[in-house]
Amino acid sequence: MKKGSAYLTLTLDWIRQSKTLGEPDKAIPMSAYMRHRFVFLGWPQAIRRQHQIRLWEGLQETQAASKGEPMDSSILASLIDVLWKEPEREFQYTAMELALRYRELWGDGWIERVYGWIQSKSWWDTVDWLAPKALGWYLLNQKTSTGRRSAPKNPLLEQVLAELHAHPNLWMQRSAFILQLDFREQTRFDLLSKMCLEKAVTKEFFLAKAMGWALRQYARQEPETVLTFVQSHPQLPALTRREAIKHLA
Repeated sequence: MKKGSAYLTLTLDWIRQSKTLGEPDKAIPMSAYMRHRFVFLGWPQAIRRQHQIRLWEGLQETQAASKGEPMDSSILASLIDVLWKEPEREFQYTAMELALRYRELWGDGWIERVYGWIQSKSWWDTVDWLAPKALGWYLLNQKTSTGRRSAPKNPLLEQVLAELHAHPNLWMQRSAFILQLDFREQTRFDLLSKMCLEKAVTKEFFLAKAMGWALRQYARQEPETVLTFVQSHPQLPALTRREAIKHLA
């Protein structure tokens, strides 16, 4: 029997049942809001989460019954892949919440898997969760043989930021800027500021916005540092500058 088959069967059954419960009248405006890039079942967040309860309970029951095959990182990734491939956007949202529920299983290979999801069915609604929550949380909470490694001493963080920043894919580049949104005082501002200056000539809205967002978030910890940086570098995009100092006097 294929590894994780019981979990996979359950998830596929849930997907098939979900497709019969769509609400077309709600799906149309939801798709329009996303510029018609994706089709929707028509589930607002509250309704989707009600439907997801059946999936969560089913996975727990399957795990309890599968004494010889507990949920692990590879099974979790395969379930996320199955959900991610579905055309209806709600399934990608479910995939992200599934990942969050089992984040204690994130391990080797997780970063590469997240890279794949960032570049598939890409838009701000998924990327803006995957970068800080799926990548950022993993890097911030990564454990080593000597304990948890802080961001300032984490060479893997430097590697990931460099890979994202240099990547030709727009959404990977955006991820480089927003990955540290939840790092607070552990933010590597030296790396963030360097990336901002290297992309200072960008005309891409999603990059300029992300740069400003990241700077604004760090300004909650170090307002003077961010203000000085923005004032000292007028070459930064106007959108970035506005976003960065939006809440500063």
